[in-house]
Amino acid sequence: MPADNTSSDDPRPAYPPPRHAMRLLSLETEQFEDGNIRGWLPVNDTISTPTGGPRLAAVAMLVDALGGLRSISAAAPDWAFTADMSIHLLPTGPMEQLQADLHVRRRGRRTLVIEAELSADGTRPAGLAIMTFAVVPRPEHLVNITIDMTPGRRSMSTLAPDQPEPGPYFEELALVVERPGLVAIELRPEVENTVGALHGAVHTAIIDAASLSLGQEFLGPDAETVDMHLAFLDLATRGPLRAVATSVGQPIPGQDRLTVSVEVFDAEDRLCSYATTEVVA
Repeated sequence: MPADNTSSDDPRPAYPPPRHAMRLLSLETEQFEDGNIRGWLPVNDTISTPTGGPRLAAVAMLVDALGGLRSISAAAPDWAFTADMSIHLLPTGPMEQLQADLHVRRRGRRTLVIEAELSADGTRPAGLAIMTFAVVPRPEHLVNITIDMTPGRRSMSTLAPDQPEPGPYFEELALVVERPGLVAIELRPEVENTVGALHGAVHTAIIDAASLSLGQEFLGPDAETVDMHLAFLDLATRGPLRAVATSVGQPIPGQDRLTVSVEVFDAEDRLCSYATTEVVA
């Protein structure tokens, strides 16, 4: 989420750092008087699939960033941490931008559920996302965080003018495909969240990459990830992290769909997140 939790007297570095993953996708958001939020993801060659839509990892960054913003007012005066995220993408063909409209579906004492309706260019259904948050007392280091929640349309975190244009999203994240189904990432400020753990949307990127690399092995180069259910189990604070993808059931020659399970481990082999995905060709 766009935030500057520092002041001139605060020794901590500003968050997010200049080339953070959140800054790479030119996200925009519009906040309304009732607290609901709409956002947009421009779709270009650096994040598009063979069919012209955005990759699931890029969609997840939009959904995660907007969901984090919506949770601030919905959970107030408490705070909310993402517990799980589900994304289902529909075939849409090429689009100029993906639009997401967020609504609170439930605000319980300890649970918050937010839905994101996805559309291609604001006109064609493109999918649905659901996020569940754990509502907790606001952490001490976030008590004085400053976030602009006034109504209106604005850019979210963007690259500074002195930064070069972003390259392919997965290359910017420095994901390393070690073999089909095994992807690693080093933990560094550009992919961390406010508590120094792997950012939630970067979790989806490493899961998408592991799923896709395995899917391409069985389905061919035009495969793409279209469904994901992700459960966050523990903070991923010790890198490098690796995502291990395995096929659910025996792959069938000539099939056009693969169901995949993905586990994300930290450097000490702790299981930090678990996901199931669908890859199609």
